[in-house]
Amino acid sequence: MLISTETGAAQVVSIGIDTRFYDDVGCLAADWARQPAGATPFVRPDSGWIDARTAFFARSSATRTALGSGLVAYADEADARRADREGRAIGWDEARALTGQAP
Repeated sequence: MLISTETGAAQVVSIGIDTRFYDDVGCLAADWARQPAGATPFVRPDSGWIDARTAFFARSSATRTALGSGLVAYADEADARRADREGRAIGWDEARALTGQAP
């Protein structure tokens, strides 16, 4: 997949399969249940690639994501709270739930 902007970039890395890239964090969250055991989800906040399970997410009305999920990753919880339209920092399990996936 062509990544049009780093704002929503995500990827899944797993031994034995090609890295899978996503243009929207929400697509990674929705697709996570289909990944093999031992896979690692990565997102790309300003600080570079980090494990999505340790990241914080915000749904900002000011930021548009490539495929419309509105989820943006942050390395810092306070940054996510400031960016979120409801002042919340969303964790990985909640991000998955927002895309219709059970944590």
